[in-house]
Amino acid sequence: MRASRLTIATLREDPAEAEVASHRLLLRAGFLHKSGAGLYLYGPMMHRVLDRIQRIVAEEISRPNGAIAAQQITMPILQEQALWEKSGRWATYQASRTMLSVKDRKDQIFGLAPTAEEVVTDYAAAVLKSYTQLPACFFQQHTKFRDEIRPRFGLMRVKEFIMMDAYSFHADEASLDATYQAMRDAYHRTFRRMGLEAFAVEADSGAIGGSGSHEFMVAAAIGEDTILFQPETGYAANRERAVGRIAPAPAWNAPSTATLVHTPSVGAILEVMAFLNVNGYPDVRAEHALKCVLFVARSLTATVQVAAFVRGDREIHEVKLINAITRALGDRGPVLDLRPMQPDEVRAATSAEPGFAGPGTGLTVDLAFIDRQLPADQPLIAGANRTDHHLVGFRLDRDVVIRNARGGSVTPIVDDLLAIREGDADVASGKPLSERRGIEVGHVFKLGTKYSAAMQANYMGQDGKLHPYIMGCYGIGSSRVAAAAVEQHHDADGIRWPMAIAPYQVVIVPAGKPGDPAVGAASQDLHDRLESAGIDVILDDRDLKPGVKFKDWDLIGIPLRIVIGKGLANGLVELKPRTGAMAEIPVGEAAERTIAAVRAALV
Repeated sequence: MRASRLTIATLREDPAEAEVASHRLLLRAGFLHKSGAGLYLYGPMMHRVLDRIQRIVAEEISRPNGAIAAQQITMPILQEQALWEKSGRWATYQASRTMLSVKDRKDQIFGLAPTAEEVVTDYAAAVLKSYTQLPACFFQQHTKFRDEIRPRFGLMRVKEFIMMDAYSFHADEASLDATYQAMRDAYHRTFRRMGLEAFAVEADSGAIGGSGSHEFMVAAAIGEDTILFQPETGYAANRERAVGRIAPAPAWNAPSTATLVHTPSVGAILEVMAFLNVNGYPDVRAEHALKCVLFVARSLTATVQVAAFVRGDREIHEVKLINAITRALGDRGPVLDLRPMQPDEVRAATSAEPGFAGPGTGLTVDLAFIDRQLPADQPLIAGANRTDHHLVGFRLDRDVVIRNARGGSVTPIVDDLLAIREGDADVASGKPLSERRGIEVGHVFKLGTKYSAAMQANYMGQDGKLHPYIMGCYGIGSSRVAAAAVEQHHDADGIRWPMAIAPYQVVIVPAGKPGDPAVGAASQDLHDRLESAGIDVILDDRDLKPGVKFKDWDLIGIPLRIVIGKGLANGLVELKPRTGAMAEIPVGEAAERTIAAVRAALV
């Protein structure tokens, strides 16, 4: 390929709207063009990167004799409302505004696919009739849409993106488990081939649902996900799913009964502790406090007031709380949004100013949750639901009195609410957890019969009876993978694409005197030899100074650069990896050494 035939549109300055390295560099190097908020045109170079990513993904999951043997299909982007109503998800996705929807000329409503469980389950019901056809796995690599509330970070948060989504169908749990593990193994191979440092972590299933899931993360400082892990035991989980043990609070000299203490004008926990330290309780700390946070949760059919309790020195993870509320609501769930109570709502729920809420007399809510690491039989310091007052020596197993608006008793539900953080103990080993940031690039789910049962998608079992498919779901965000690769592989000069997903593998830059026939002939000969060997190579024949060309290719990130210039008189050319030192090599060896370098990098 000659560079003069390529559209190369590089920028010397960073775009003003770019916040992270991948966004900045992909725009500067001409891989992307912003078409609108959260909408990007993929340029020719980006198209080549995405093609490589998609090819690797397809190869790893669709090996004919492999454990998965996934078959590629293409599903419609426009999905009928009626299909989603069968699964029960239409109203939920519309209420949460996750799904973009359109009407046709007959006013029939369609959703723009954010995911495809309904469509593929409907397809399976039509083609997988018997247990003898199971297991089966179908995948596509297609466009998805989500009504992102705040598009940002380039391809990290967008309204339209490219994704591989696969769906497996099984007759039993053992078969699902085998495919789930095989898919996890395929993901590890996929990201390793792409040259990415990626790892699997336990994750929340979110709106997809199911009994379990793992996310695949690419380690990156700008990652929006926090991962807790224990390197010696191998435990790793997204913070919204992570579990750990916190050190118990030290003993303190507490009264034997819950004692009302006047705490004037101090509502924040640290202020309360400081006040008590100089007013009769010198040994109390934030660990002895009971933090009460009041929320309003909304589902399709219910709006409920919620109290959540956690130890005073820690925070509640809202995703964990949302999941706990969803479980408690049962058929009235799932939770669509969760917000803190406003001050007037707090006053109505506690008959006190904000800062003095607690689980004793005076608290009126619909649901209450206690973090499972709060000790029920040990004294705590809690808000008294009375302005400027706290209860010292409050015990959860003795003093809880919570009512609902109808005057009925509310029994708190014990659940995992805690936001685990670095330094907390691994549950299995007791060793401290570490923390890192990651970008989610893939997800695998065990769906069970969530969709097949709801949609009456059945197969004939060996027993002669109809059974709903047991399902799995697997996704890789192809366009997000490209951005994550740039986050992991860049420097001050530009992108450093791993060989396997680079738009081109080699660039040849003639750098002799303009029109030098020897340089031109050597450049063309080397280009043709590399191309005939299957190497994706560019010959930069543009009428530009060598320094400008070098800057362009460093920014674009081609892995290998060969410069043919004044050294040719001595039979030498320069071979420079994008991430290494330049070496002078004989021109007669340039093709073989370059081919070897490319192939060695494609492990």
